[in-house]
Amino acid sequence: MVGFTEVKPEDIDIARLGRRGRISYPLVKGFLEANMKCAKIDLEGLDKKPEYLRSVLTSYCKNHNIPIKLFSVQGDLHMMRLDIDNDGNPIPDWEEANSKGTEGSAGALRNMTATPLNAQEVSTRFKKEKGQVTK
Repeated sequence: MVGFTEVKPEDIDIARLGRRGRISYPLVKGFLEANMKCAKIDLEGLDKKPEYLRSVLTSYCKNHNIPIKLFSVQGDLHMMRLDIDNDGNPIPDWEEANSKGTEGSAGALRNMTATPLNAQEVSTRFKKEKGQVTK
């Protein structure tokens, strides 16, 4: 039989141990800065399941209007940029171009070089972006 224990509402601890968005922002920002068209996310050392990450990251990108599509292939989680073409050139009207849900020939792209980051670049970006909010 089910029992009940009386509790005062003010005695209930409603503080969260974590905060939403703590995993999404670094992953999305890192991917965008890598200047890749498509990449597989390496989940080694991360205590999140691919299904959970796909759901959270998809919602984050949709809510913040970020040009990234997430998809799974054989259990691996992938991210694809929708605002650059296969040659790495920006697509100014990426929202209109991707409104039909097609990916074009993105699967043909495999090895774009990442933009290198050094300590000075990280420091400069930190000073510039400190206190800013993602829109």
